[in-house]
Amino acid sequence: MSLKRLLATGAIIAGVVVSAVWLLSASQTPRVDVQSESTRPITEAAQTTLRLGVVSLPPALGNPYRGTGFPTIYTYRAMFEGLTALTSEGDVRPRLATSWERVDDLTWRFDLRRNVVFHNGAPFNADAVVFAVDYLTSDEGRIESVSRDLGVVASAAAVDEFSVYIRTHTPAPLLPALMESLLIVEPGQWTRLGREGFALEPIGTGPFKLVEWEEATAHLAAHTEGWRPPKVDALEILQLPDPSSRVQAILSERADIVISMSLDDTETIKASIGRGNVSKAASVLAISIIFPQLSPDHPLQDVRVRQALNYAVNKQSYIDAFFGGFNRPASQPTTAGVFGYNDTLAPYPYDPDRARALLAEAGYPDGFSFIAEVTIGGGASLGPSYQSVAADLLKVGVVMTLQRIPVQQLIRGIQEGSWRGQAFGMNYGAERTNDALRPLRLHSCINRNPWYCDETVSQMIDAAMMESDIDKRSALTRDIMRYYHEQAPAIWMHEGVQFSGLGPRVKNYREDYAVIAYDEIELTP
Repeated sequence: MSLKRLLATGAIIAGVVVSAVWLLSASQTPRVDVQSESTRPITEAAQTTLRLGVVSLPPALGNPYRGTGFPTIYTYRAMFEGLTALTSEGDVRPRLATSWERVDDLTWRFDLRRNVVFHNGAPFNADAVVFAVDYLTSDEGRIESVSRDLGVVASAAAVDEFSVYIRTHTPAPLLPALMESLLIVEPGQWTRLGREGFALEPIGTGPFKLVEWEEATAHLAAHTEGWRPPKVDALEILQLPDPSSRVQAILSERADIVISMSLDDTETIKASIGRGNVSKAASVLAISIIFPQLSPDHPLQDVRVRQALNYAVNKQSYIDAFFGGFNRPASQPTTAGVFGYNDTLAPYPYDPDRARALLAEAGYPDGFSFIAEVTIGGGASLGPSYQSVAADLLKVGVVMTLQRIPVQQLIRGIQEGSWRGQAFGMNYGAERTNDALRPLRLHSCINRNPWYCDETVSQMIDAAMMESDIDKRSALTRDIMRYYHEQAPAIWMHEGVQFSGLGPRVKNYREDYAVIAYDEIELTP
């Protein structure tokens, strides 16, 4: 199989999910009783039940392989664990694997944690890892979003009860970070119930185990026999699609934590009974040019024009206004802490005079107009950010008309190339892989229906993906980041942050790349 085919299989649709699915509220979730009344934990004592408000519950319920992005990750990571974990600084830490080593260019050995049990008491061992890899690399498993993200993985084989070899199709020096996404299911439960049945009655090794699905609530109990048991007795995950409903849930003490908030939302919570939390996201928001939509003589075909758009936008101004200065202007398609980030690149400075000069040099002293399709929602201040960009462009004579579209239309555009405008807003997200090349699988020739296809950078990406030496891979990726910066196939906006609201009972809240440390949270009386 060719490298391009592997990459396309690896993340095209998964990237769409990471960037877009959090904007949607899920359809009604059927009520499903997982445990009998006699085995359910007592959750009436409010001080022992942690209540989390999210945009939606997973449409696929408890199948952890159906998605890796927002907001499903908040439900899945309560129940399931990967072999590794990532910190917000990009470090790879042990999780179900305690150590790892590279055997050769295509093989890694992972030593597994002992004395770990699944929610049903079954032991975790190498067979569970092999089962997960076998499924995700099978014809049946390739429909899963996680399978596409793990497209580089070829096979797994048990060395002994607590060691496993994982082999890859191509050199994968970043495989330990990628193993954060290999969430482990209990093989017996999956085999007995099948894919759809397991989604109703999921079994993992995480801090919480499912008790019951309701239409808008997932009830979970503490996995007290687990290797990192939580400090509360129960978890309730509440589906609250509207940001205002999540704010009110904190103010009324119906929820202890709410996620996907705006800065204003957290300020409202702080002014009342709670506080806010800011965590880093491994993503960059950008307005990407859709080159197949452009005529050969369209202004956006000229690199000077694209650079002018970047000079024209006062990114720090809207970051201060809408994000409290907690994030930074973007300089490239990734963020600091992600492998391959080029720290020698500075964001385009705000220089409207330079923008006008470049436009005049390109032959457009009076500017031009184009349409940008954008999705807005989730409480992330996207609307005001896009509007601020449009207002700054207008000052140099460029009219960017914002056309709001539903997420479904965004996905159709990405999958089918059915665009109506000449640009669109979307994240370049490296979450779950911590690799700057991950979003470029969408934003390059590798995509099935590419909106940006430059054969020069495509060859650079191929070379980086085939490089087995991690230092050389890093250098090649940094060169790619520079190329994207200079060619400006997008208006680089800002690096991502996540705002959450916390109620007065919450102690020790920590979130790394949208993974909540559930086992560390405490609730005061």
